[in-house]
Amino acid sequence: MNCLDKYRSKLVREVNKDLRIILEKPEEDSVHDFRVGVKRLRALYYFLNEINADVRVKEILKPYRSLFKSMGSIRDAHIAAHLIAGLDEVNVEESKILVLAIRSRIRKDYRLFQKYVQSNAWISVRLPTVGSTGISERAILRGKRTVLSNLLHKILSAEGRMNADKWHKKRILLKRYRHTLDAFYFCPGHRSDEDEIKQIKIIEQLLGDWHDRVMTMQLLQSFEGLEIQTGPVIAIMKKQEKLLLGSAKIYLSKFTKWHEGQ
Repeated sequence: MNCLDKYRSKLVREVNKDLRIILEKPEEDSVHDFRVGVKRLRALYYFLNEINADVRVKEILKPYRSLFKSMGSIRDAHIAAHLIAGLDEVNVEESKILVLAIRSRIRKDYRLFQKYVQSNAWISVRLPTVGSTGISERAILRGKRTVLSNLLHKILSAEGRMNADKWHKKRILLKRYRHTLDAFYFCPGHRSDEDEIKQIKIIEQLLGDWHDRVMTMQLLQSFEGLEIQTGPVIAIMKKQEKLLLGSAKIYLSKFTKWHEGQ
C-alpha cells in the first residue's frame, strides 16, 4: 500500500465515524473533528494534484462540497456562541439572547443538512485511493520537497497591503502546509522540524482566532428583528480581531526571518 494511502484510509474512517454521529445529532466535538478531517483530506488531494495535474481535486471533492459547507456553517455557529457567551463586557441577559438566536440558526442549518444527506442517500464519504491515481510512492516522495517549498514561498511572500480575504487565504495555505507535512507520517524517512511546526501552529492559532471573530461579526450582522442591538458585540469583536491580526503579522514576520536564517 502506498504510504499516503495509510493516512488517507485513517482519515476517511474517522470522517465517516464522525458523520454517523452527526447524523444523529449535531454533537460539537464530532462536527469539529469532521471539519478538521475534511481539511486534511482536501490538503492531501491538493498535494496529489500538484504531483499529477490529472488528479482533478475539484472534481473529486465536488460531490461533497455542499456537505462540507453545511458542516462548516454549523461549526462556525458553535464557535460564535461560545465567543459571545464568554464576553465579560456584555450584559448576561443580552448575551443569552444572542446565544439563543445562534442556537436557533444551528438547528435550522442542521435540519437543512439532514435533508441534504437524506436526499442524496449518503451515509459516508468515498474518495479515491492514492494508489488508484497512478502516482507511485517514489514520485510522491520526490515531489514532496517541491510542493512544500512552493507552499512555503506563498506563505512567506509579502503582498503589500492585505485585506481580510487575502489573510484568510494565507491561513488556508498555512493549514495546507502543515496538513501536507502530517500526511507523510507513515512514509519512510519522514522527519518534521519541530521548531517550524511550533511556529506555524502559533500563527495558525492567531489567524484562526482572528477568523472566528470575523465570522462571528458576519453572523451577527445577518440577524434581523432581535430584541437587542448587536452593534456593541460587533464592536468588541472588531477590536479583538484587530489585535489578533496584529499579533499574527508579528509572528509571521518572525517566522519569515527564521526561515531566511536556515
